[in-house]
Amino acid sequence: MNRRILSAVAAISLVALIASSASAQTGIGLRYGSFQPEGDYITMDAASAFGAHVALGFIPILKFQLGAEYLSGTADYDYGSGLVLLDQEYQSIAIFADVRYPISLLPMFPIKPMIGGGMNINLMSYLDRASVVDALAGSVTDPDLENFTKTGYHIMFGLLFKPPILPFSISAEYRIQKIKLEDETVSNNGVLFGLTFGF
Repeated sequence: MNRRILSAVAAISLVALIASSASAQTGIGLRYGSFQPEGDYITMDAASAFGAHVALGFIPILKFQLGAEYLSGTADYDYGSGLVLLDQEYQSIAIFADVRYPISLLPMFPIKPMIGGGMNINLMSYLDRASVVDALAGSVTDPDLENFTKTGYHIMFGLLFKPPILPFSISAEYRIQKIKLEDETVSNNGVLFGLTFGF
C-alpha cells in the first residue's frame, strides 16, 4: 500500500515539474473528487480521489490536460461460484491525457460548458480471481493486492469558470471512464473539481 501511495506522489510531482518548467505556456492545478468503480466482479462504494494536472493551450479553442490521480478505498469482490470477499482494498493511480472544448455562450461570459475525452493508463492494485481463490482456500489469511497496468478511455462534460483578469480557473466535471481488465470492463465514473493557476 505504501508503495502505491509513493507512486502516486511521484506521478503528481512529475506533473508539477513539467508545469513549472514551461510555465509561460501552461497552467498547473489540483483536483479532488469522488469515483465509484463498478464491474461484473468488483463493486466499490464511492471513494475520494485527488491529483494534479497541467493545462496546455496550444490551440485557442481547445484545452489539453495531462495529469495524475490517486484513488483508494474498499471493494467487494464476487467472482461467482462462492468466490466472494467483502471489504477488501482497491487502489488505482490514473495517468491521463485529454482534450477539452469549452463552449462560448456569450462574449466575455465567465462560465462555459465543456465537453472532452481522452486516454488513461491505470496502475491498479486489486484482488484478481486467483487471489480470491487462495484466500478462500485458506492458503493465505491476508491476501495481497495484485498489481496491474491497464489502459482505458474516458469522456467528460462539465463547466469551466474563468474570472476576467484573474490568473486562475475553476472547473467541475462528470467523467465516465472505462478500464479493461482480464475478466471484465470496470466503469469508473465520478465527479471532479479542479483549480488551475496561470492559464
